[in-house]
Amino acid sequence: MIRAVARALAVFDAYDNDHLSLSLQDIAKRIGMPKTTTFRLVNTLERAGFLMRMDSQQYCLSLKLARLGGLVRSTLSISEIARPVMQQVNEQTSETISLNVIVGNDRMVLEVVDTPSPLMSMVRPGQNMPLNLSASSGVLLAHMEPEELERVLKVIITEPTFDRAALDRELAHVRQQGYAISHGQRVPGLTAIAVPIFDIHDNVRHCLALTGPSIRVDVRGDALADIMIAAGRNISSRLGASPEHSVDMKLLMGDAAKNTSIPARKKPVAKKVAAKKRTEASATE
Repeated sequence: MIRAVARALAVFDAYDNDHLSLSLQDIAKRIGMPKTTTFRLVNTLERAGFLMRMDSQQYCLSLKLARLGGLVRSTLSISEIARPVMQQVNEQTSETISLNVIVGNDRMVLEVVDTPSPLMSMVRPGQNMPLNLSASSGVLLAHMEPEELERVLKVIITEPTFDRAALDRELAHVRQQGYAISHGQRVPGLTAIAVPIFDIHDNVRHCLALTGPSIRVDVRGDALADIMIAAGRNISSRLGASPEHSVDMKLLMGDAAKNTSIPARKKPVAKKVAAKKRTEASATE
């Protein structure tokens, strides 16, 4: 991404429900940029009509953004939004990638991008499964509102020895690390890694899951989890989730800086360095 574009987008991400107007210094602090650079960015966005400066000298988002928001296709489905990202993850990992949604007390598979490998996970769109199995279920349960979680657990948990405290600890761990992983819970020999997808209200009704043979997935667990977390944030960004759950604009700015950085100056070759030392030595004798 072009560095200037990444910086401009970071300015927009500085705003949220708790920060509807910001001073120049506030914006600079929230996006991690020098005040002079921030001033140029803000001044450009104000002239273009995307920001408004109020009498208090603070800046707020303009109605031009609301107009653009109204042009977003109302028929654009979560599957259409997620599928390009799912295909990218599939190409990176060569594993089956699925999009899942909560339906009542179950989860349903909405979209699937299959692995090209003959040893694959059998997941099909429209497939319904209980919410008490797999990494996908763990992610969806972990981000439920307390009232909804209580209602669902009353239906899906039937074991008399059910340990609620252990479940609460597990769900808290999923929220903290940003993903869930399961080994053979639904199908023996399969490992799944799932991540949440946050919508414009920062609610989680969908999740993205990678599924594959444990012999292939377990040895790459950490790397695959990182890929999935990045994919979940990517889709969440496209759905309008808050910066906390979206693509980190500071990382994008860093990537842009690396791509546009000036190459390091070449060091003098050894012969030239040696010749210089001999000359300096002769001058001091």
